[in-house]
Amino acid sequence: MWNMRDRILIFAGFFLALFIAQSVHAQKKSYLPPVPPQDSSTFWIFKDMSLGPYFTVGITRQNEDLPYQWTSKPRFSNAFGITLDASVGPWFGFALTALYDSRYLYVQNRSDSDNIYISLAYLAVQPSIKIYWLLIGLAFDFPMSGSAQESIAAYQHYTNGVPDQTVKPYSENLNVATSDIATLTELRATISVPLFEEQSATLHIIVTGNYPLSKVLAGTSSFDTTTHFSGKFAPGQGPLPSIEAGLSYQFDLLH
Repeated sequence: MWNMRDRILIFAGFFLALFIAQSVHAQKKSYLPPVPPQDSSTFWIFKDMSLGPYFTVGITRQNEDLPYQWTSKPRFSNAFGITLDASVGPWFGFALTALYDSRYLYVQNRSDSDNIYISLAYLAVQPSIKIYWLLIGLAFDFPMSGSAQESIAAYQHYTNGVPDQTVKPYSENLNVATSDIATLTELRATISVPLFEEQSATLHIIVTGNYPLSKVLAGTSSFDTTTHFSGKFAPGQGPLPSIEAGLSYQFDLLH
């Protein structure tokens, strides 16, 4: 006959075996991990994209291929438009900027008795490669409009080679035809430094320089009415580079 202690041990062993069997069965149950949400934070190869207004101001000066015995002085320039920034990663990306670009050219003879001040307006398209804060690329400038302020200290008017008026000062503001303004291709370098970052936008400070690969004017026929600014005295016989600084406020499209 089993005593009480043996019965207790038998029941305890039975329940222990039952518990172990249930545990083994529970461990064999398959586990399916949750499906992660689809990553929508990229577009094609780009991980960050932003778009926003762009504005710079600075100076331009023709310092090469000046007219004979003429000099030039720096004058105002500015550009405004919009820029698209697309980054593959923190160190590399692309940028595309479209601007209304205004530049001014001033040349004078040595005594400044004769001078001409030309304003030029372009539609500029600027693709760039972005390496961290540095953007390197090209600018394609298409002429939009222009004007020329001419000043001559002592102007003599001729008809058929014969003077027909008294010598007098001459000053005139004339339109420059787009056919006299050269379409430009420029080398461009820009530093774009984040200055202030908000939740969905970033303010950048911009420093940019453009160097044209050709002369700024294609001719003077539309504005040179006195022959003082043609031939070897024609302005714009060289490039008109610019250096400017400004701001760009970029709104996040993808971040």
